[in-house]
Amino acid sequence: MRLHEFVLAHRPTPMADARTVKQKLRKLLRVVDFDVETQRSITAQLERELNTSLSQHKPLIKEEIDAFLTEQQDEEDDAGSDSEPEPARPPPAKKQKAASGGAVLPPPPGECVVPLSAVRFATVRQYGGKSMVDVREFYDKDGSLKPGAKGLALQPEGWAVLVQQAGALTGALEAGDDAFYVELGASTKRASISTFKGRHSVDLREYYEKEGEIKPGKKGIALQAEEWGKLCTAAAQLSQQLQQSGGGGGAAPSAGPSGARKAAGSAGPCSGATANPAAAGGAAGGGGGVELSSTRRADVSAFKNVVYVNIREYYEKDGQKLPGSKGISLPREQFAALNAHAAELDAAVKQHDTAYELQLSAKRKATVSCFKKTYLVNLREYYEKDGQQLPGKKGISLSEDQWAKLLAGLPGLAAALDQT
Repeated sequence: MRLHEFVLAHRPTPMADARTVKQKLRKLLRVVDFDVETQRSITAQLERELNTSLSQHKPLIKEEIDAFLTEQQDEEDDAGSDSEPEPARPPPAKKQKAASGGAVLPPPPGECVVPLSAVRFATVRQYGGKSMVDVREFYDKDGSLKPGAKGLALQPEGWAVLVQQAGALTGALEAGDDAFYVELGASTKRASISTFKGRHSVDLREYYEKEGEIKPGKKGIALQAEEWGKLCTAAAQLSQQLQQSGGGGGAAPSAGPSGARKAAGSAGPCSGATANPAAAGGAAGGGGGVELSSTRRADVSAFKNVVYVNIREYYEKDGQKLPGSKGISLPREQFAALNAHAAELDAAVKQHDTAYELQLSAKRKATVSCFKKTYLVNLREYYEKDGQQLPGKKGISLSEDQWAKLLAGLPGLAAALDQT
């Protein structure tokens, strides 16, 4: 063998970085038959594709496979639940189509334009010489986005109250407290929690009085949890632009006239979008946090003197970890039921007993399921249809590894609850 052939044959195999492994693995998982393949065979196939040993990435590969399977399980749960569909809205595809020559439609006019979804934006604009924050849904007309009727413009004092009470509103949103509301300044506008077919949203709306009753008007917009989170994230930016435009945007006044249900405590700007869910509502348990994976966490949070164990998946944006829609908050009595029967649930997981059910409340259960040869612990809220209890969207599915971490962290979570 010649020298250069010997060198080529014996040169060290290049190491694959974690990012490359994750990208390649995700593509592979989309076409894998989990009824046939195992973690070992998937790893071997990935090693062949990358032409390198992945022994140092085995924990990462296991976590990614678990995460992929739990995502697929959650999607199946969502598909099987027709009790909580998305509220009807104009199809975003048309609004995102190219106007001409493949160009994407330009954003709507305004200062500090913040996209909340494909067709919803928060902007700072002027009307009648006054600056305001406008949260609105748009539609496509002749290749440009035009403001629709669905939306609400907030004067500086109303916006200041919304920013101040963002944390309390987030806590009420998570708790599903549709009796909670905040008066936005001295106007007839409110931020409240509304419910549509089981799904909660933050409703920004103008009200009117009729026969001594305050009734919701047509002017307004209901923001889903993800849209509300994006608005919270951009609150400081919008406030700064509002102030530069001569609209103030500084410290918030009181939350309106007497009789309004104000949030307990004072939440800082954008506190609803912080990485620590305990910040929501302005009160925190803080202790006992358990990392279940790189994107999932369990910890203690409090809202209006009610303490919860929050088990949730997070996503990263602009360097912050923000709470996603997958998750569930357990009040004391539901967590106590989970903690008291954790050993039974763990035994059911290890025995692959998919018939096991633990009733946490009238509508909530902990169950064991099998999805593509992977066993999961499901903490989920159910709804009734045709005499059957069906899984809803509120909940989370944990892999065996994530459940083991939660099981080990239960004493710490219980201690944090006792201290709150």
